[in-house]
Amino acid sequence: MKSLLKFCALPAAALALSAGVASAQPVAQTPLSQPVQASGSVNPSRPSNCGVLGDGAIQVLQVTQDFAAVDIAVSGTSGLTLLIQGSNGFSECHTGGGGTINAPGLLNQGTYSFFVGNSTQTPTSYNLTIREN
Repeated sequence: MKSLLKFCALPAAALALSAGVASAQPVAQTPLSQPVQASGSVNPSRPSNCGVLGDGAIQVLQVTQDFAAVDIAVSGTSGLTLLIQGSNGFSECHTGGGGTINAPGLLNQGTYSFFVGNSTQTPTSYNLTIREN
């Protein structure tokens, strides 16, 4: 299985912040009977090690089995960034210079929050799709 694209460690404060924001966001649970889709736009205002992020998670995924093989795709504005934060300090940063990110991989059991941002403070539109293999 391919590993997720780029890894970026974030401070513990960012991890704690994501836990508080995620509860108000849409939650999907594996196994997925159909792909999860989310779209919209964010005004990046929160600097991080993964570009400038919007204020909250755009999607939450609960992996209920031991692990889930997933394909995560995000398209949007040039300079797009995707931060995935999960249980036990999991944190991965993906960048899509041309406005597209594809991140196949395995997620262990736990809860994962997905944050969209930009390499600058540019308003960012996005389309997120999560498929389980």
